[in-house]
Amino acid sequence: MEQKIQNYLLKLGFVPNKLGYRMLYDILLWGASGENLLPLKYVAYPRLSLKYGKNSDAVEKDIQNAISVAWLKGDVGELYGEFGETIDMRKGKPTNKQFILTALVRLSV
Repeated sequence: MEQKIQNYLLKLGFVPNKLGYRMLYDILLWGASGENLLPLKYVAYPRLSLKYGKNSDAVEKDIQNAISVAWLKGDVGELYGEFGETIDMRKGKPTNKQFILTALVRLSV
């Protein structure tokens, strides 16, 4: 599953040297293993904050930044094919929660 998650994120245009990429990778790995992640703000983000030595707000921002960079630099057709129905029309990209939940569904196929 680890390689599948890495390939999936890279295919979407995520930059592996960004901290948000590593955080998303961890969340997707935990979710794919059946661990409870929700609500993100009270379960996943605090867990990541302990691992990476950041507060939960910084974790949320790092993940948002990773998603934003992928949306700017990634293959737009690929991104909209995967997440078209979950994109926040005001922001032009999915929220962290929408991204994570959709990615977990796609990875489980």
